[in-house]
Amino acid sequence: MEFLKKHTWWLGVIVVLAVAGISLVQQESELLLRGQELNLWLPTGLFWHTMMQYPGGAASWLGCYLTQYFYYPWLGTAILCGLWFVICLLLAWIYKLKGPQVLLTLLVPLALLACLTQTGYWIYYQKLQGHLFVPTVGVLFAVLTLCIHRVIPNRWGRMAWMTATCIAGYPFFGAWALGATGLMALPSLLSGPLTKKLVPFGVGLLLIAFVPKIYCAQVFEMTKGEYALVAAMPSMRYSADSFEQYRLPYYAIILAFLVLIATRYLQQWTNRRTLSWWMQSAIAVALVAVGIVGVKAAWYRDVNFHKELAMNRAIEECDWERVLDIAREPSDKKPTRQIVMYKNLALFRLGRCGDEMFLYPEGAEKQNAPWQIHMTQVGGKLIYYHYGKENFCYRWCMEDGVEFGWKLETLKLMARNALLNHEWEVARKYLDLIRQTTFGRQWADHYAALLRNPDCMDLQKVEAAIKAGKPILSEKDTEEFLPIMHMMTYPDRLDGDNTLVEMYLLNSFAKGNGNDLLFQEMTLICALIMKDIDLFWPRFMRYATLNPEVHMPRYYQEAAYLYGHLENKVDISRMPFDQSVKDTYDRFMQFNAQCGSMTDAQKAEAFAPMFSDTFYYFYFLVRNQKTN
Repeated sequence: MEFLKKHTWWLGVIVVLAVAGISLVQQESELLLRGQELNLWLPTGLFWHTMMQYPGGAASWLGCYLTQYFYYPWLGTAILCGLWFVICLLLAWIYKLKGPQVLLTLLVPLALLACLTQTGYWIYYQKLQGHLFVPTVGVLFAVLTLCIHRVIPNRWGRMAWMTATCIAGYPFFGAWALGATGLMALPSLLSGPLTKKLVPFGVGLLLIAFVPKIYCAQVFEMTKGEYALVAAMPSMRYSADSFEQYRLPYYAIILAFLVLIATRYLQQWTNRRTLSWWMQSAIAVALVAVGIVGVKAAWYRDVNFHKELAMNRAIEECDWERVLDIAREPSDKKPTRQIVMYKNLALFRLGRCGDEMFLYPEGAEKQNAPWQIHMTQVGGKLIYYHYGKENFCYRWCMEDGVEFGWKLETLKLMARNALLNHEWEVARKYLDLIRQTTFGRQWADHYAALLRNPDCMDLQKVEAAIKAGKPILSEKDTEEFLPIMHMMTYPDRLDGDNTLVEMYLLNSFAKGNGNDLLFQEMTLICALIMKDIDLFWPRFMRYATLNPEVHMPRYYQEAAYLYGHLENKVDISRMPFDQSVKDTYDRFMQFNAQCGSMTDAQKAEAFAPMFSDTFYYFYFLVRNQKTN
């Protein structure tokens, strides 16, 4: 009982951190999983040397290592919360906090939580490697240096330690070492004679001002002067624009330390009179409540973003039904084009695009970010991969690697691209790298087994083996690779996408032709989506010729029936249209006649309950959707 009474407030700290961890796992598991895919850590000297090309390389190295554990979101989160608890314990000891004052140590982890939960689309655009863990690693480093600073008995020794922390710590921890220097220098202003106050504080300021400049001039020549003070901190810049609102949680970390310093010297400021227990408790609880409110305000919540994350993972696992389940989830926002493309890809792989593609919401909602999101940098590489555009996938993987740093995701895509292109040694190189990561060995070994049988990436030999009842690919690999090989039957040509993934795919396939049924269906789908009548008819006829014994899917029939009536260039009188296709067309035109005076926007709303699942609605009333 005495133990509980003495440590009640620490139980409060544990409860808050536990709730934070549970909330993180429940609400952001997809973000954490995606974070470890967009991360890379290798246990090699070359990787360490690469990280150390910039100040703060050790913080990035540790951040990359720890981010791997989000492979299991609960494990990575447990490590994160464990580090936060250690930070709280050390802060309480450094600043001699007791009773309700220990709750104030939570302000630092809450600010760190906000740094993570505000991420959103920055997860694709951050150039700082290991950025999900780096703030926690940096703060832990600063706190550990403060612990040593506290046990040094005299001010000259403390000043020497402060100098050593700045000079020796900056190459490894960048701005976090500068922050630790400032935290050692600042308390000197709060006690002792004036000369004793100013000397340590002045030395600290000089160190912060000149150490980064000297290092960047002599050692880290690739780091520009204006970035020297914020090295190893996430950059909130995209192109020429800076987004200062995303720096608020980092300012909150500084503010939290100032609150702790003020609390430590509160008795001196009040002439050694102590505040009542109730007053201390009220202030501590109020400040923590403000921190919690701040975390909720900073937490990035966007249904389309989280749908994109979940659909991306389902596609990686070739769980096409799961992709459709996510697309069906109700939402008060229209889908982004990436969600629509993921949905269409899943339907295509399941062979149901022609019957179901308009049963799902259509839209072109802009991604919720203050800068222009390019699909090539978000989901385009995966889309290119599954549609057989392996060279475009590889090209954007390479560009992302150069611009934003190498990631596990890009290595996985490049390895599979190399397999499909029969570049065996290139594939082996990437698989060997993946095998060295903490959780990548099983994945790499699975695909490395394909290197032992080059025939497994030959479409004709794979299909011949399936017909003979002796498949050379496992069921999982057949599901993944066989449709892609079918899509790679287009002729070689030099072209470009201008970063417009959907527009490029639509034009590329709609203007293509071939003898492969799966490829030919894709050309028909793209011509239908583009609403190009002249492109549609040759693709429709070719598809019907290649597939004479299978019932023509609903939307292909609707498009042919509509185009036949619109232009009368093709005789459709002998085509065996379903009666439901004819009846729906008649009802649509009758209702349109009744709504003749309405605007297109009014018609779109009026027609939706009865006809939004038809091609007729898509052709006439879904307009001006911006592809990207």
